Parts: sequence; C-alpha cells; structure tokens
Amino acid sequence: MSLQEKIAHRIHDLRLSKSMTQEQLAEKANMDVSMLARIERGSRGDIRISTLERIVKGLDVSLQEFFTFGDDQDEVMTLAASVTLIKDPEMIRALQKIVDAALGKTMKGS
Repeated sequence: MSLQEKIAHRIHDLRLSKSMTQEQLAEKANMDVSMLARIERGSRGDIRISTLERIVKGLDVSLQEFFTFGDDQDEVMTLAASVTLIKDPEMIRALQKIVDAALGKTMKGS
C-alpha cells in the first residue's frame, strides 16, 4: 500500500472513529466536502501538506497519532495508538477495568 493510500485510509478510519461525517470534517478543516471525499477515496492525487494539516487539525489528533499506521507496528502498539483516540472518560474507565482484570488486579472503590 502506498503512502497516499495509507493516508487516505487513515483519514477515513479516524473520521469514522470520531463519528464524524465527511461534511463535519470538511467544515472543521475548512475545505470542500467533495475534495475530502476524493482524498478519502485516494482519487485526489497528491495532497498538499497544508491540506493534510487542516484535516489532521479537524480530526483533533496529533501528527504522531495520525501517522501511526497499524501495519507498521505490532498488535500491542496498534491497540495503544487506538486507545489514545478515545476521549470519553466513561469509556476510558471501562477500558481500565478490562485491563486491570486481564492483569489480575483488583479495582479499589468499584
């Protein structure tokens, strides 16, 4: 898979993980929705750095998070990168309980 294809898939995956429509992301990234759709499909050609920066900002992720591609890492690193995208405190607490249970820890105060 080319870097352009990886970037297209990453934009699409991150957008869906944040339950955003293309219209919502396009608005946050100050761009035309049809351009975003072409970028996500990989039919846009080369993406300008400034366009990519606006998309990353619109997705509310760091550049490090954005450029963490699953196929470049082992399963643990991929999972860790995915968990960093979760912003919901209740979801984070639930995941912590799962991790603690898997490690055999007891939850205090639960």
